[in-house]
Amino acid sequence: MNNSHWPHAILNAFSDSHGRTLLLRGLNVGGDAKYPQHNPLAGTSGFYNVSSISYAGKPFEDVMEAALWWGRLRSWGVGVVRLVVVWEALEPREMGVYDEEYMDYIYMIIREAEKAGLRVFIDGHQDCWSRFTGGSGAPIWTFHLVGLDPKTFRHTCAATLDQPKTSCSLSTPSGRLWPTNYSKYAVATMFTVFFAGEVFAPKAVYTGSNVEFFGKNIGYVLRTAYTRAFARLMSRLKDCSNVLGVDPLNEPHPGYIGLPSLHSFNENTDLHLEHMPNALESMALAAGVPTRVNYYSRSWPGPSKVTRRDVLNRDHITAYLPGASDIWQDERVFTVTSSGAVELGPKGSSYFFTHPVTGIEVDFERDFYVPFIRSFHRAIIGAVKGGKMGTWLFVEPVPNVGVPEWHSTIPPEDDQVCFSPHWYDIRCLYEKRLSYTVSFDVLSLARGSRNMLAHTYFGRSGLTKNYAANFSRFWRQLTSFRAGATASTPILIGETGVPWDINYQSAYNTGNIHHQLTMMNAILHGMETAGPLNWTFWNLTMAHATGGKPRFVENETEAPFQSGDGWNSEDFSIVSSDPATTELPLNPYLDTGVRPHDNGVPLTRAALFGDLYRGLRAAPAFLRPYPVATAGRILKSEFLMDYCRFELETTECFIPAYHFWGRKVVARFWIKTSNGVRSEEVVLKWDFMEGEAAAGLKWRWECANQALKVEHIQGLSGVVGVTVEARREEGRMTWWEWMECVMGWLV
Repeated sequence: MNNSHWPHAILNAFSDSHGRTLLLRGLNVGGDAKYPQHNPLAGTSGFYNVSSISYAGKPFEDVMEAALWWGRLRSWGVGVVRLVVVWEALEPREMGVYDEEYMDYIYMIIREAEKAGLRVFIDGHQDCWSRFTGGSGAPIWTFHLVGLDPKTFRHTCAATLDQPKTSCSLSTPSGRLWPTNYSKYAVATMFTVFFAGEVFAPKAVYTGSNVEFFGKNIGYVLRTAYTRAFARLMSRLKDCSNVLGVDPLNEPHPGYIGLPSLHSFNENTDLHLEHMPNALESMALAAGVPTRVNYYSRSWPGPSKVTRRDVLNRDHITAYLPGASDIWQDERVFTVTSSGAVELGPKGSSYFFTHPVTGIEVDFERDFYVPFIRSFHRAIIGAVKGGKMGTWLFVEPVPNVGVPEWHSTIPPEDDQVCFSPHWYDIRCLYEKRLSYTVSFDVLSLARGSRNMLAHTYFGRSGLTKNYAANFSRFWRQLTSFRAGATASTPILIGETGVPWDINYQSAYNTGNIHHQLTMMNAILHGMETAGPLNWTFWNLTMAHATGGKPRFVENETEAPFQSGDGWNSEDFSIVSSDPATTELPLNPYLDTGVRPHDNGVPLTRAALFGDLYRGLRAAPAFLRPYPVATAGRILKSEFLMDYCRFELETTECFIPAYHFWGRKVVARFWIKTSNGVRSEEVVLKWDFMEGEAAAGLKWRWECANQALKVEHIQGLSGVVGVTVEARREEGRMTWWEWMECVMGWLV
């Protein structure tokens, strides 16, 4: 392995060639890389025309813009980037024909990231399989391999998609209803065939013109095509020493695999809104059978309830291409009688719950997901052999399913495995509202706990404790994920973020971003207090915009006005051109007099630094000191309104200028031994300074690099630390304007 990022010798952490513990903290880039250039609206003729689509220019318009932003992100303390790449971008029009221009583009922007000192790993991104099923990811020809016709999906309720007359560039392809597509026919069928076609759809074989695949199961063909596409990209990048590896599949889903009954989905884990057919009803609709389906509306205390039943697909439209056979009828999962009635097949409603041949209960992760990503990883290792890049595999647990078990230790493929879960405040996402007066651990409640009091938190500090408890869960899960493993396994939170359109989008109207600041601080502080976690925050979207005009949209996209990242009305980007939420907006703007503030306290500090913080939202919460490289074990790493503390051996910390420049900065260095504590205070001016303190420490303050480096002398035994306090100007003090940074390490 030529890449300089290794598993730590004794800790579940990354380390460098010197054996120092590394913390990788950064961003997902970018949200608009989920969809192609000139994003066509769902349902329009252009939506299904892929003859000229391209993803080149996503996430940055060109290499020059990439260079500018990589450097800017590095100055914000970003050390690692999870780079969003979807399958359609690599292989958009037909199997085996790759978009070399796009791969060249990715290569060039990663080279610029290397120059800026940024580490990168590739995110094989998908949501709900494909943009043609309301999400992002797979190209249109994958549906054709199975015989499906995406143009029929909305008519057959095989996927929920916006209608052109009610859609817009910010809400397409399916607005806020997109998660409901996971349990609908098209998505569930594609994931089932992809992972387990040989088991549950053995009659689905390839009959196309590619001789290599003729007669092979479609599942094998899809997995092979996917793996080859990403292996080709990684081969192109193999000499980029800043590339850590790859996340093989964003938020994987089992489809129908393991579903106990065709008559129902779990309403606690599978979002039910608007028309939601069960699996058997979905199959009937896809077969062209008019079917009565439940319609769900929001409710309390449950997330939704049935409010009516409607007959869908009265026009008898099938979800299949002309001449294609119905994949699940072929397997006798169900049949349609001559009178048009739908009947279960001989294996009943639990067809996908047990192996059709052995009768043994299937386990999606053990039987299908882990074997696939192992095979994927081996292909990537082979593709980059002899190169400079790393071969880290960032493994995500399956949302709402559990933790995969990765017990074996086969070198070298098991030496660089990172546990990479995602976490969001799903109640906030669902309700589009944040109130920190009372918050709940929704995941624990959704998984069956009825101890409401134990999962209820109060106030802003309670919100942080709530989030920290959720992040701490991942350390416990690590023991299941890598039980018995000899290699170290870092944890990197692949996604977490703040929705900016909460509370009736009030921040855009009033400029008060108090709730967004509070939520971002609670998330990041929660990860800090949960342990030395690595993370990539979701997300940076250069195309973030606000529609600015009220409009009525006939689904969950209904809002006072449209804002967001250009995909399904998501609004997570930490950069924006909106002047009401950004101290220095990305682009020139019309000054309406609405500027960002925190409950009445103006946020203006970014203006002191030229263009350094241009575009950044919630700068006080996002910009945080942290130990980049540590010769020791990180016991604690926090950034609060009044302190943050590191306990390590040798420290190199990112100290953001936003909080500390232009203020009186006092550092108190201390050493605690069995004989007591000795300390020394030093006033740090904002220029290059270095010196010795407390009879045992050497320190260096580098303003240009926003860094404080501290070392201890040889032979010192005890706990060593430094407190860095920025004393602001006279006047009103808010939580983000008074910072104390405390660092400590064990020697």
